[in-house]
Amino acid sequence: MQVQSEDITVAWGAQPHHLDQQYGRWRLAVFQDVQESMDSSKLYFLYDPDADERSMTTGSRKGGASIVVFDLNVRCFVAELPITVYGRVSKPKFLFALKAPAQSGGTSFVLVCEQQGHNGNQLHVSRVDLWQDGLSIAENRPLLSQPLIVGPDYICTMREDAPEMVVMASPGLQVWRVDALAAGPSQPSRYFQVPGAELNHFYDGFLSMGSVYLLSAFADGNLDYSRIHVLNLENAGQINTHTCHADPSRGMPPARQQAAIDSVSGYILVAGGEIDYGGDVQRLSDYWVLDLTSFQWTQVPSSMPIPLIEPRLTTTYSGNVYLWGDFDQPLPGMPHGTHLRILRIRGFGQKAPPPSYDASTTSAPYPSINPSPSYPSQPMAPYPQAPPAHPPAGQNAPVYPSYAPNQAPGYSQPGAMMPPAGAYTAPPGADYPRQGGDQGYQAPQGQHAYYPPQEKKKKDCSIM
Repeated sequence: MQVQSEDITVAWGAQPHHLDQQYGRWRLAVFQDVQESMDSSKLYFLYDPDADERSMTTGSRKGGASIVVFDLNVRCFVAELPITVYGRVSKPKFLFALKAPAQSGGTSFVLVCEQQGHNGNQLHVSRVDLWQDGLSIAENRPLLSQPLIVGPDYICTMREDAPEMVVMASPGLQVWRVDALAAGPSQPSRYFQVPGAELNHFYDGFLSMGSVYLLSAFADGNLDYSRIHVLNLENAGQINTHTCHADPSRGMPPARQQAAIDSVSGYILVAGGEIDYGGDVQRLSDYWVLDLTSFQWTQVPSSMPIPLIEPRLTTTYSGNVYLWGDFDQPLPGMPHGTHLRILRIRGFGQKAPPPSYDASTTSAPYPSINPSPSYPSQPMAPYPQAPPAHPPAGQNAPVYPSYAPNQAPGYSQPGAMMPPAGAYTAPPGADYPRQGGDQGYQAPQGQHAYYPPQEKKKKDCSIM
């Protein structure tokens, strides 16, 4: 695989867009999920104000429950879309994109919100459709006639071969399949239990090619790369375990915690993470893939230009892969502390194009890209104009430093040195800290990020 990683957090070497002053606070937010627009021009970040406030890394909440829009052309946040959260005191958890546009002409999502209770958690599932401009919500309606009642451990994921969301939950291992094209609130299209299985025995799960692939972890939280467990959704009832094989030249992936994991059709991707040597945390920046046909691990001859804190992976229908998470070296015009960094990765292959929905489901086909007459037309709206809020009015944000991410192929192992490329180039007179590419990166003094306790909720935003 010829994989390239690009830091798209800001427009490096250019003056910040004027909307960065209005929406710059979102660069300091902690998000739950992210998805790409149909035309690959925008990213939609799912924001839970309570989770942001509890993270203790970025200060107070930045707004209400919302989808925050990041424009990939100007490389800044450009809008915030307040969302209706179904259920009493529910919190937005997961966001999944659908392949084809909504009747309103924009991108469609499946939104999952969690409501915690004494008798278990309730999952509220709704369909969110955007207008064609991608900057406003046309509709947000429930997909289920009643919420799903799940235990403390659950996994939500989206199939790549059918317009269907799959939920796996404790107690035991229960499976629900939810039709994402349902015309109105309805029951799950299918429900079953896997005899003798317990979801809390697994670390995470991923959907690919009509099967669920479950990963294990050791008691210390490190991933178990030696085996994988497979459940076929169409022939439910038994989980088959397969032995995984090492990269012939690089061996197995090093043990790690907090790694970013997701899947594209036919592969599971692993990126970054950290190794804790008794309080001395080393961040990793390597990429690995597991072939789901041969069950062989391969290290990708590339690495992320900077080692992120607790990174997350999002795969997309366009083939782009986004790696995102916190980083704790400041950017010009931003307060010290952690901030969001976004990497776009290109070159991860897949076994074959995802099959058409018609080949795997009897549901109605996706609507045409032409808006339905039942929806009023809406012209493309310009970006909003508003007085700047960050930095203070009357002060121009400094130009972003130049940035040359490391594109040279090379393996990265714990303790190994990465090429020196990928550092900030500070403008004259400025004293910005540099990003050494060392695999064992250490945060500057006084800027150690707070690691919130890891939730037992597991998720997979596997979309191809």
